[in-house]
Amino acid sequence: MIKNLVGFRKELEKVNEWWLTSRVKEAERFPFRREAFNEIRKEIETRRCLVITGPRRVGKSVLLKQTIQFLIKEGTNPRNILYYSLDDPTLYTFSDNLIKDLIDYFLENIAKKGRKYIFLDEIHVFEGWYKWIKAYYDKYENLKFFLSGSSSLALQEEANKYLRGRIITLEIFPLSFLEFLRLSGLKIKEFKLEDIFKLDELEIKKLWYEVKEYFQEFLVVGGFPEWFEIKGTKDEVERWFRRLIEDVPKKAIYEDVVKLFGIKNPRVLELILTFIAANQSKILAYETINDVAKLDRSTLLNYLEFLKSSYLLVEILKFARLKEQLKAKKKFLLLDQGIRNAILKEYEIREENLGFVIENVVGNRLYLISKEKNRNLFYWKINDEVDFVLRGEKILPVEVKYRDEIKPKDIKGLLNFMEKFKVKEGFVITKSLLKREKMKGKFLYFIPCWLFLLLAF
Repeated sequence: MIKNLVGFRKELEKVNEWWLTSRVKEAERFPFRREAFNEIRKEIETRRCLVITGPRRVGKSVLLKQTIQFLIKEGTNPRNILYYSLDDPTLYTFSDNLIKDLIDYFLENIAKKGRKYIFLDEIHVFEGWYKWIKAYYDKYENLKFFLSGSSSLALQEEANKYLRGRIITLEIFPLSFLEFLRLSGLKIKEFKLEDIFKLDELEIKKLWYEVKEYFQEFLVVGGFPEWFEIKGTKDEVERWFRRLIEDVPKKAIYEDVVKLFGIKNPRVLELILTFIAANQSKILAYETINDVAKLDRSTLLNYLEFLKSSYLLVEILKFARLKEQLKAKKKFLLLDQGIRNAILKEYEIREENLGFVIENVVGNRLYLISKEKNRNLFYWKINDEVDFVLRGEKILPVEVKYRDEIKPKDIKGLLNFMEKFKVKEGFVITKSLLKREKMKGKFLYFIPCWLFLLLAF
């Protein structure tokens, strides 16, 4: 029940400015549209609820506002669009049941004839949200829901149970290097593998000189879009790291995880995250992590799941049979290199850590590809090791050797893997070396990291 109707409407009109102006100011402030926007457009006229998940501050709200702007420009009556962020406490003071009161008030007092669009941001903070979405979805055929959350909703069994067959999920991640360049104002294209080797030496050098500064910047600050609001100010990196820590891992741990999963000692989550940040890209046993956490095994595994569901960690399994996978050590990455640098207060990339940094960045790129293309990402190790193995219709091994000179021993593990599993093609990620070579009947592509990050898969 709405306790103060005047106050409720007044606050709602502030948030839904387009009811009065037909303008969406936040979308106007941030005109750059990410690749994910095209995926959202495809779902606009479908029946199912679109659930957008991803880390905090990754740009989900901007994508929702850009979608609202698109709807209005395409002819939707602005009064048929409702938006509210459930982590905004303002309207809770006027309402006993905010989702119900929002939708009922919108349908009864604001909306006109025609299809109606309801955007509910950070919906995961509202307990039992899925029950209300199901009720309205089943009752009104002309309602389209766009929902966003900062924790992986796939782990919420009740949500899956209530909304099975009614939702489609789109995951949003930090900016890829290509998006980072485009948001920086560069008109850079994505390359197909065959096109890279058609470039001559001068074309490669010209492209490198164009992106070099941004590549080094990307390695330090990561891919969260808000960096571009701070860039160019005094002490920009220090200020950015402070904001990044407060807005992403701390809020994810102390607000999302604590509330969703009832964690009594969130400080342990911080310790685990910091330990993995310091040991990113290394192959770790759970027992090694537990030297810091000091938890029983089942609790440790749950805590790692919480960090993964909050889009802070990526856990990579060994390329092996399922039984061996479960027993084997795991490789851990932080989902964003900027978060790792912020946690460890590394304001510039040090030479001694450069290899691990590059491996993390390459691993994140491959992880995003695995999510987009419905593939799986592994590492491989017996006596030799391969940093990453991307498995889909075919197996693609990737070895990171961030140097200019690659010796035979550097790719021994890669070649052994390719021989063992009858794989024809593999990648070696280098510093500046670009070539393709046939070795022992296998095709190896040696590609500089920055160029690999611009490669289409």
